[in-house]
Amino acid sequence: MTTRFSIFQVDFEGEDKDTTMTSTRPNDPHIIEKHWSHPDHPLELLQFIINEHDNDEDYNNTTRGLICDGCIQPITVTHPSYYSCTQCNFFLHSVCATQLPGELFIGESSLHPEHSLTLSRNTRFYETVVCGVCGCSTNGFYFNCEACDMKIDICCTFLPSRIKYKSHKDHPFILRQVSDDACCVSRTKITGGVEYGCEICSNFRIEISTVFYPNTMKHKYDDHPITLRYPPFFYEGAFYCELCEEQVNNQWWLYHCDESDHSFHSSCLHLLHRMKLGGTIRIYINDEMHTLAFVFKMNVRTNSPLFICGNCGDAYTAGLFFECDGCGILICDECVRKIDG
Repeated sequence: MTTRFSIFQVDFEGEDKDTTMTSTRPNDPHIIEKHWSHPDHPLELLQFIINEHDNDEDYNNTTRGLICDGCIQPITVTHPSYYSCTQCNFFLHSVCATQLPGELFIGESSLHPEHSLTLSRNTRFYETVVCGVCGCSTNGFYFNCEACDMKIDICCTFLPSRIKYKSHKDHPFILRQVSDDACCVSRTKITGGVEYGCEICSNFRIEISTVFYPNTMKHKYDDHPITLRYPPFFYEGAFYCELCEEQVNNQWWLYHCDESDHSFHSSCLHLLHRMKLGGTIRIYINDEMHTLAFVFKMNVRTNSPLFICGNCGDAYTAGLFFECDGCGILICDECVRKIDG
């Protein structure tokens, strides 16, 4: 893939050759005293290094812990230069810290050329916006159009206008307005206003978020790497998703592990892939101070007990919560917004 930012790792090959912005620069400052996105504490320039004695489990645990607060992508050895706040769980790829333009002027964005766009971030780490391109919620950086009240996350902002896609290699794809509401790959509803469409097969379309699905990935529900599989499948029996327990259509994409024979809906594995979790907040609940971590909870079994908010008492099958590591109390995000507001 090639985009303006090479850190946005996607399993496609773009034809847009604008690669003027790279992940590192020799003149990046060692210390940024007051970054616009994190003015309370200085940011220090560091290098991500994996010890040669670390095993695969150590590596995956480390990379899961270092998530850029700008693009919400992992910080890895591929693009090792990053800024860190020593007092917070706050990290930025060096490119996200120093090379993003503060404003895209009228005509500079092919996704929204009518108005200028301003680089923005919500004040609280748990506040989210919905990207007007991919339709996903994010608590990372985004470009904002005040005139239209439209937000575009930074990964989508710099998508190439033309790509070659891995499962449809013979034809080029172009970035265009949505032509239908169903993605031909994930079979899910296209929630954003833009898609990648095949120039030759006019009715073949891919939602933007699906383009970012990696070929292989690690997941906490499987001990082995799981692989993205393309239909048709020749398999006796049915596939059932390990997360939602619903049957997986054998004409749809799925993630599968041959060693454990586990299958997953691709969409189930990529819930909240534009959200950084784990941030903490200290608030009083029932006159007692708690340190709560931002988490996502989902019942993976149909008969699992509901998640009960310790403040309002509402019950949920899934959602964003704040969890106390000490006593285990869960507080729904709506309650935290009211208390912290």
